[in-house]
Amino acid sequence: MARRCLLETGFLLALNPNDRNHRWALDILARARRGELEIGISPAAPVEVSLILRSRGMNDSSIAEVLRAMEEAISLYTTPRYYELTLHHLSYAGELRARYSDLTFFDSIHAAVAIINRLTYMDLDPVVRKVVEHER
Repeated sequence: MARRCLLETGFLLALNPNDRNHRWALDILARARRGELEIGISPAAPVEVSLILRSRGMNDSSIAEVLRAMEEAISLYTTPRYYELTLHHLSYAGELRARYSDLTFFDSIHAAVAIINRLTYMDLDPVVRKVVEHER
C-alpha cells in the first residue's frame, strides 16, 4: 500500500533542474511512479510559489508558464492529489502559529493539512516536520 504523503512549496521549487534539491524531488516522483507514495500537494503551496516567483520579479505570464511546467513535470510520473483548504484547516493553522512561534503563515497551513488529513509530511522544512510529528 502506498504511503500517503504531503508535499509543498519546497518540492514544487525543486522541480527546477537548477534547484539544489532537484535530485530529491526526482526521487520522490520515482517513488510515486513505483507506487510507493501517494503524493498530495498542499493547497497553499501553489499560492506560495506564485508569491515567491512574483517577489523574484517574474511577471504573471512567466509565473503561469512556470506553474504549467511544474504540473507537466509531475504528470510524467504521477497524478497528485490536491487537498482542499477549509476553514477548519485555517483555524487549526492559526492555533499552530499560536503554539509554535517559529511557524510561518504558509508553513502553518501545510502542517495543518498534513495533520488533519493524516498525511506523512515529506517536504524539506524541518520546522513543519517537527510540528507535524509533535502534534501527532
